[in-house]
Amino acid sequence: MTNNKTKLQIVEAAGTTFSRFGFKKTTMDDIAFTAGKGKSSIYYYFKNKEEVFEAVTEHEAEILKEEINKALARTEKATDKLRTYIYLRMNRFTAKGNLYAAINDNFLATFSFIEKIRNNHREYELKIISSILNQGIEENEFKPINVDFIGSTLLTAMIGFELPILKNPDANIEFERKINDIMDMFLYGICT
Repeated sequence: MTNNKTKLQIVEAAGTTFSRFGFKKTTMDDIAFTAGKGKSSIYYYFKNKEEVFEAVTEHEAEILKEEINKALARTEKATDKLRTYIYLRMNRFTAKGNLYAAINDNFLATFSFIEKIRNNHREYELKIISSILNQGIEENEFKPINVDFIGSTLLTAMIGFELPILKNPDANIEFERKINDIMDMFLYGICT
């Protein structure tokens, strides 16, 4: 149990360090200092900085998944679930954590483990979206659609909206309005 607690402490300290300095500038010494451990303790659990970063992004992804799953469990209607999911997802990206960096940073894309993180996260997102769309079809909230195609299209649209939303960080009310406008357009179209 102590080993898992120590490893989690290192991962959390590393997450703080990577967020502060970025992947390129962070050293194992920085991580050890923030964790309050000797560098040898870091190397006991991780071979290198890349492995630490991978653990950090996986940890952040798990936290995000738990947050999303809890929020979706409190919501009944598929339209509300979709709106909740997209809001939480986009809100997480405005926080610009290490998971965001792993998914969007071109420098990090040169590491093979980043592609694994990106693929795993994309699979998770498509699974959640498909589940919500299928619920909406079953409960007659949505018309019968090609769930795989619409799910992939919706995810691609969200990825496309990330940069404009992140480029102009507004107050939370403005952010919510933008997300709601995007959702209204997706769910109801632009026709009167």
